[in-house]
Amino acid sequence: MLSRKSLPDAVLEPEQQYAVVLLNDEQLSQLMRKPGMRPVNRGHSVPDVHMRYLRLKRQTAAAAALLLVLGAGSFLYFMAPQPAMASMFAWKELPEAPTLDTGASFSVTIQTTDSSDGAGFAANRVRTLGFPSFTRVSPGRHQLHQAMVGPYASLDEAEKVQRRLTRSGFPSARIFVDESLRNAPRNDIANAEVGEGNPNVVLISAPDRLSVVFELPLEPRQVRSRRVENVLDLDVGPMSSKVVPQQWSAPEGVHLIERVSIEGVQASETGDFLRAHVTLPEFARANVRAEGRRVYVDLTWPMIAPDAVAPQPAAAAAAAEAGPAQPPPSRVVPVADARQGAQSSDAYAEQLRGVVERLGDVKPFLMSAAKAGSPDVLRALDDTLSTLETSLRGMRPPAAAVDQHQMFLSAIRTARKATDVSYSGDRNAQAREAFVLYDAAVNAGSLITPVAR
Repeated sequence: MLSRKSLPDAVLEPEQQYAVVLLNDEQLSQLMRKPGMRPVNRGHSVPDVHMRYLRLKRQTAAAAALLLVLGAGSFLYFMAPQPAMASMFAWKELPEAPTLDTGASFSVTIQTTDSSDGAGFAANRVRTLGFPSFTRVSPGRHQLHQAMVGPYASLDEAEKVQRRLTRSGFPSARIFVDESLRNAPRNDIANAEVGEGNPNVVLISAPDRLSVVFELPLEPRQVRSRRVENVLDLDVGPMSSKVVPQQWSAPEGVHLIERVSIEGVQASETGDFLRAHVTLPEFARANVRAEGRRVYVDLTWPMIAPDAVAPQPAAAAAAAEAGPAQPPPSRVVPVADARQGAQSSDAYAEQLRGVVERLGDVKPFLMSAAKAGSPDVLRALDDTLSTLETSLRGMRPPAAAVDQHQMFLSAIRTARKATDVSYSGDRNAQAREAFVLYDAAVNAGSLITPVAR
């Protein structure tokens, strides 16, 4: 048996010797030009009926949900009312509009007196002559009551009215100019090009009121108005040319109007008409009047005190013979006469009830005005409160109602602090205190308890 050591070493001939080269897999693949490996049968290698069922079920459910969403969206779009759509989608909201043009107004002051009854008497008298009249309280420490006519958009209109009033027995009629809106803030949106048939629309201001003025090319033969909630529609015409749709927004800080838009409406027989839409708060009062080529929409606050009741026919005839209206004389009632005292109590209760009802109308706006702090709104409220305070001071309460009367006066004084433009304290606190005093006065339990709203 041969061992390993006994084996002779193998000797290779020179032509039988080889070189050894060591390669890794990547080098071997490059050397052999072997294509790269790629996976095959990426899907299920073995058919699985249950898995295919689950996958098909998920795809069907997703498609059904998509169809349901699309169907619901289509239904809402076509069936939902426009206000609802406007609140759901931002792109359904009204587009931004340029600011209304503003200008000065011209009114005619016909009488100035210390008595609110005298101013109301004069305003009622000129109203019977066909003039748009109103009353206001002049600013300042010594407040005066004025009867006025207007407002008008041009000085020519006001001068014509002044001459007519002078011939009608008001020789002291004077022109009053209000420029509070002339420099009202405007937005940066420019007016689009419009047709020649479009009217000029301008916003003017007068004491306690605003007026939207439509200046037409020709004097209209028909002016019809209708109001539905907070939109006042006007049909004016017929127009001599086509009206191109246009819209405007109110200047910043103006609260009696929000938006104005116009469009043309074609009538079958009478021709083309101008249709104007005036959007205003629901609380605002609106009155439409035509003055030549101009159509006015007068807007007032709801708590503006109405003018005094017109006098009886006999008194009116006597006043006409006497000339310009004068304040009615004060009536003195003897306290010693029990029957006259009872009549005085009834008359006082009726007068006080009117003041308290107007105070109730002011309450919803006092707090909002105190929060907003707009000087125009504060002045309007202060003028109204001043009128009511003057009315209270002119009353003679019976002994049983003196305390309640003073409480109402305190409530008005406190409210006027909140509406004072120069007041630097807490307006909201003053307004809340006025509410407390008002409620306490209404519930004072005196013999004369007015019905408050």
